[in-house]
Amino acid sequence: MLQERWNSIKEELFQFDDEYTRYSFLVELSAYVSPHQEQLMQPQYLYEGCQSKVWLKLGQKNGCLTIEATSDTMLIRGILYVIMELYRDVPLCEIAEHPIPFLEECGFATQLTAARNSGIKGILDEINMFCARNQTTV
Repeated sequence: MLQERWNSIKEELFQFDDEYTRYSFLVELSAYVSPHQEQLMQPQYLYEGCQSKVWLKLGQKNGCLTIEATSDTMLIRGILYVIMELYRDVPLCEIAEHPIPFLEECGFATQLTAARNSGIKGILDEINMFCARNQTTV
């Protein structure tokens, strides 16, 4: 399931030949993530380690990942949308056992600043650690 989703997402991202158009596409995707989610924008969900403000809430239901996220910047909300589409309702064990080389394969690593890449990598690491910690409690 996860690899199929990832392949589909990459195909969609790489339908654009140049990085500028791909960047613009991510900004467009930000419209699918509300920037004003009061129940999510609480101190306990604020992710430390991003240049932008990011709120991230991870959970599980029936052994699958639930994920809610938003940011104060459009670009990061677009990337969060892609991450949520990739991981939403995927079994925790599948995520923990098959990490996706997200930044390397989607082309963001060359488009974004080092600080943004570091923040996104941290979010992905947080997701993987959550899945690894919780997969046995299902």
